[in-house]
Amino acid sequence: MKKFFLFAAIAAFTLVACDPKDNPDNPDNPDDPQEYVQPIEIDGDFADWAKLDASKIATAKCPADANKTALKLVKVYADEYFIFVYFEWDKEQITHQPDVEHVPFHVYLNGDGDASTGGFADQFSDACSDTCFEGFIYPDGASVGSYDPGVYSWVGDANGTGWSWSDPAILDAGSGICSGAGVEGKYEFCITRELYPLGKIADNFSIGFDIQQSWDSVGVLPIGTPTDDNPTGYIASLQVKTVK
Repeated sequence: MKKFFLFAAIAAFTLVACDPKDNPDNPDNPDDPQEYVQPIEIDGDFADWAKLDASKIATAKCPADANKTALKLVKVYADEYFIFVYFEWDKEQITHQPDVEHVPFHVYLNGDGDASTGGFADQFSDACSDTCFEGFIYPDGASVGSYDPGVYSWVGDANGTGWSWSDPAILDAGSGICSGAGVEGKYEFCITRELYPLGKIADNFSIGFDIQQSWDSVGVLPIGTPTDDNPTGYIASLQVKTVK
């Protein structure tokens, strides 16, 4: 586990909203000297996930008979400062080549926790994603690197369908809102809540993910087993409760 002062963490992402001495939530403030302990170190060593209280981790697994199976497992753990994500993918279904960024990975975040806003029914039945994070697991095309996505807001009809995301992005790639590390088939990253461009992320929110091959989704989580009534198997996004 990695100890550091929260202000130092936020400053490292180059966005500071106010003077640290004026921020009552800042551990450098002598009036509130509490030290923050980051529960997950983003280093590609996943052992610290096993130290968390499993009851506080939101988890989605891919059914063997799902229509899109390249994403096998996702875990999400949120505290007051970060949203931590761990996921696994099928190495047989995901290929990459040097200098080709063709493994997009998306985060679909219902940041306000309101199921009546947002959209993107194309992969999640609750269709309430406020933002889409779009980045790459192989940023140089050759090796697993740090996830550093752009962020796009939903601009379509409430609970609507289609790829109706803002153009341009509301937060450019390279902003530092995310950082990630991993190995072939396994990865972890975090989202810095302080840098979310639509304001405060709700304590209770929902989230979904996909991984793509040449810009076609080959893995979605959460996802269910297809049925006659629901041939796609698409289900609601994953519910997450912030640990405080």
